Amino acid sequence: MGRNAANDDGFDFSAEDLAMADLDLAAPPLEPPPGLWARIAHSLDAPRVSIQRFTEGRWRRLAPGVRAKQIWDANTLLLDCRPGASIPDHEHKVEEHVIVLRGDLISAGDVFLEGDYHVTPAGGSHPVWTTKTGCLVLVRGAA
Repeated sequence: MGRNAANDDGFDFSAEDLAMADLDLAAPPLEPPPGLWARIAHSLDAPRVSIQRFTEGRWRRLAPGVRAKQIWDANTLLLDCRPGASIPDHEHKVEEHVIVLRGDLISAGDVFLEGDYHVTPAGGSHPVWTTKTGCLVLVRGAA
């Protein structure tokens, strides 16, 4: 660092500061592109959008041919099931909401298709889930 020099206002500037000031004055002033400040302000005020692609995130094996990925929070999962896969029967401590997003889900002889919804109450259970064609299922357990 160079030695500091004082200006008439009593502020100290280093030799580097003075050299940079000369460079700053050598460049012509530039105007920002039209609308730049409005776009910056809008992006700062805009709610943040969170995107997670299907292929992104951590998938874990839940059963043979079945993988699960947590989304939103600890109570919400995507289940991706290959054709012929099954999930063993089990009980639920909390209410469970299920929407079939793609494919078929079979439980106790009932076939659930795209858009079908069912709920298992807290303390309830459901028999084995299977799928003929494979399925993508959104599962939400009540907190």
